[in-house]
Amino acid sequence: MNIIYPPKKNITNYLLTLCVLIFFALVIKFLKIETSCQDAGLVNFSLGFILLVSYITSKILKLAGLPLISSYILTGIAAGPYVSGFLDSNMIERLRLIDDLALNFIALTAGGALHIKFLRARFKAIALNIALNTVVVFLMVFCFVIFSGSSFNLTRNLSAVELTAIAVLLGVIAIARSPSSAIAIISECNASGPFTETVLGVTVAIDVLIIIFFTFAMTVAKTIMAGGQIIDYQAFAALSLEMAVSLIIGAIIGKGIAVYIERAGHDLALFLLAIAFGVAKASISLSAYMENHFDISLHIEPLLICMSAGFTVQNFSKAGNFFMESLERFAMPIYLIFFSLAGASLNFEALIMCWSFALCFAIVRGMGIFGGTWLAGTISGYPAAYNRHAWMAYLTQAGVAIGLAQLAQRQFPEIGVYLSTIVLAVISLNQIVGPVTFKFFLNIAGEAKKKTGG
Repeated sequence: MNIIYPPKKNITNYLLTLCVLIFFALVIKFLKIETSCQDAGLVNFSLGFILLVSYITSKILKLAGLPLISSYILTGIAAGPYVSGFLDSNMIERLRLIDDLALNFIALTAGGALHIKFLRARFKAIALNIALNTVVVFLMVFCFVIFSGSSFNLTRNLSAVELTAIAVLLGVIAIARSPSSAIAIISECNASGPFTETVLGVTVAIDVLIIIFFTFAMTVAKTIMAGGQIIDYQAFAALSLEMAVSLIIGAIIGKGIAVYIERAGHDLALFLLAIAFGVAKASISLSAYMENHFDISLHIEPLLICMSAGFTVQNFSKAGNFFMESLERFAMPIYLIFFSLAGASLNFEALIMCWSFALCFAIVRGMGIFGGTWLAGTISGYPAAYNRHAWMAYLTQAGVAIGLAQLAQRQFPEIGVYLSTIVLAVISLNQIVGPVTFKFFLNIAGEAKKKTGG
């Protein structure tokens, strides 16, 4: 692995800058906030401060070969409510819209990174990875929870029925990946090649399919908890409609972006930020409007919309290259925002509460991913070295898994608290370890390249 070491003078400057910033943070913590304007100003200042500290920290930790997003996450953890408390839970909640905006921007990148011709060329490998990872990971996690659940304090008092329902739900959540982390690492490493394309295709596809898998899992869990009632197929019909509507809206927006690029061709970053913001707000407003006025529960998924829009621009217009170059130019501040807030949001209370279960769960999930990727790579005829290390690219988990756990908690109040606690703890581990292993894998695969500039 080739690491570019920054000059010692630069490192000294970065360390001095970091010390000055920490001093100002301590001063700010002792200021009295007396008005709502001051409170709003403090939130804005805190966000800007964390972004600056994350950037400086990433330059320093580059000495250890850590991925940039790992530095952002670690900075967020240090600033979050469970370590220094510089960002408290209320601040993080108020910054949630910015977090969603950044995630939608990353989803545009994920969609734009998928080329139909590459997907066709790698269809067998992608399909095999999805199928085998889904089956192997689900079965291993399901068996682990069923046979070991009674050994842990957190789940010891659950009945056999409740434990089975949790095993089904956790088995599906374990399949979820993090396209945002994958895109960030690929962008940082300037990676390209057959393995990178396979990983990206698998990660994005699973992020879409996991919603379908989880709806089915919740229906099965309801049947188990209710003692074997008939499965409600209306949930699948509603989900299919929501996904279809999201994809169609995304395709229309993608066509609009392509037309804008062809006719204007400038200030694209602000335009794309407006699109990401509009999608985030419109999806929430539309869902609330349909429920309040028509008593219809319609959830339009903003990530699917943005992925579909990016995919449409890339594959059904002549603006794909310019679109991706524009996203790349403004990627760093977006990643800074998203992963710094992700680090601050990681729930270390949950990790402390069930660290033994979470650690075993993460190991079993990792073993399942290893088994699935090894089988898929062997069948696809990939080199043995790749097959041994491919699992490293699939460890990260983030927003989708958290969202699924929260949804399950609302649907199953009896077991929801156990489920969400375990998921938050496991994600805390995977989001810290996953980016490091993924960068290591890209270097082993020989697809990480040095960037020219900055």
